[in-house]
Amino acid sequence: MRLFLQISLSALLLLVLVACRGVVPPETPTAPAPGSPTPQATPTPIPPILTIPLKTYTAPHELFRLEIPESWEDFKEGGGIRFQDPADPYVSLTAYYYPLPKSADPDTFLDQEAERALSRARLNDPNSLSLIINNNDEDNHRHLEAIGRFFMDQPLQHLRAEIWLDNGVLLGLNLMAPESKWPQVEPIWPLLRQSYQVLQPDPSQIPGMAYIHPGGLFTLTVPLYWGVLDESYEGVILQDMEGLAQFSVGVQEMDHYPTPQELDDALAHMVGETAQAPGYQILQKIDNQPNLRLIQFEVPTEHDGIYRTEIRVFRDRNLLITTAFGAPSHDWETFAADYRLLLESLKTRGNAPPDEATQDEDPLAGIEVGVVHFYVARNGRLQVSAPIRNFRTRNVTRLTASVIMYDKDGQFLAAESWRMLQQILGKGKTTYLYLAIPKASVNPKKVAKVTIRLIDARDAVKEPYPAWGYQHGNAEVNAQGDVVVRATMRNTGNQTQKYIFLAVLLYDAQGNLLFVRTERQRLPHAVPPGKEVDVKMTIPGPLEAIGTFDVVGERPLLD
Repeated sequence: MRLFLQISLSALLLLVLVACRGVVPPETPTAPAPGSPTPQATPTPIPPILTIPLKTYTAPHELFRLEIPESWEDFKEGGGIRFQDPADPYVSLTAYYYPLPKSADPDTFLDQEAERALSRARLNDPNSLSLIINNNDEDNHRHLEAIGRFFMDQPLQHLRAEIWLDNGVLLGLNLMAPESKWPQVEPIWPLLRQSYQVLQPDPSQIPGMAYIHPGGLFTLTVPLYWGVLDESYEGVILQDMEGLAQFSVGVQEMDHYPTPQELDDALAHMVGETAQAPGYQILQKIDNQPNLRLIQFEVPTEHDGIYRTEIRVFRDRNLLITTAFGAPSHDWETFAADYRLLLESLKTRGNAPPDEATQDEDPLAGIEVGVVHFYVARNGRLQVSAPIRNFRTRNVTRLTASVIMYDKDGQFLAAESWRMLQQILGKGKTTYLYLAIPKASVNPKKVAKVTIRLIDARDAVKEPYPAWGYQHGNAEVNAQGDVVVRATMRNTGNQTQKYIFLAVLLYDAQGNLLFVRTERQRLPHAVPPGKEVDVKMTIPGPLEAIGTFDVVGERPLLD
């Protein structure tokens, strides 16, 4: 439930007088001398007062809380949330909660961020910049107030900001409005500042840096004045607020360590037809390192003049990672610090095996969930799948997880439990979560995000039974739009099997995993060692862009 507060005219006026104007109450007037003319009060001009309903806003992950005008809308921004007046997009407030890199010096960082804001105004219009305040108070809070053209093709802006550091987190507020409207907007500043309340002071409780990929593949710190332009399960595109510079990250999960040829192919794909553009010029190229490919080039554009781009392709275990950073050549140095922060803060999922003591204490340490995929099938059920990898040095069994669903606003919708169907997940191996969520549990059309939370697992003393060998098979789409996979599997172990844990993996033409469906099936007959059996699985449609498939068979958990 949202909380609405109404600011009275007198209360807000008092805040304005005390906090913003520094007005001292007049002394009690003395009686005029006899015969003196009666003095006439001279009206003091008072700026218009904002008397508006407010609402309580709580940031995602319950990072902070503050009061904002009821009509203002929130948007993601690097390191915080930006609130904007829909009636006037030039009036905005940014609230920061921004975990710093561990190597950052707090004082230097505050100085650099203040200078970065001012340098933007100098770059856009050096003659309009007017610095009012730029200093630290006794609590080491940085106060910045200035007038300038902070964004290209926007009116002259008045900026007021207060930022500080607490336990490695940059906190604060930034209010901006056109200079012509500042007298009407300024009175709300004291209320905004007093209402800002940090709820989560420990950044270690936040899983990663300021930006966390939805699939958990990577995290990075987004520079201030940058935001998310586009996001998918393969990566993200970030852009600075002026639209001059962009940075993209793409991560592809593979079932092997990427080869040098695959790095070369990925780089060529990223450059694409740009290499044929008139005026294309290579500035730097690295193609002889075992784990890195890099190319930096310039090309003339119609609107931005010469545009420079740097593309990197590298690998991290079974992940093929691509990054691309671009900006106008004459602004390259302006954004160099942003690019450096993005590269240095990019961290992929760490999957080194935990030590034995950690594994003794935590049965889930070293077990990680990959990218979650979901869609609504024609039968109306939400289909969810995700790979789960065992990076422990031990085999595990009875792995249990919770599948949690959210709407587009991040509000919780429902949760369902899942239990691993195969008997044992070997060390270094992968299993696949699959659930078909009934319509009675959640409205599938409202689901915008699905996360997987591991709940429990047990160490397994036994080794897993050898995986079934895939012999041959085929896949087709039937008249209902379902994908029907038929395969012949061979029992490679030394025991007769009556059941099978079956997983069908669907890939697109580029080899990216699209979806996985699993079943525990009773075989049509007992299958002795070395013998084959035909199996069938149907994956409900609609599913598009399927290029290839794979079938995995293992011993199921029967009790």
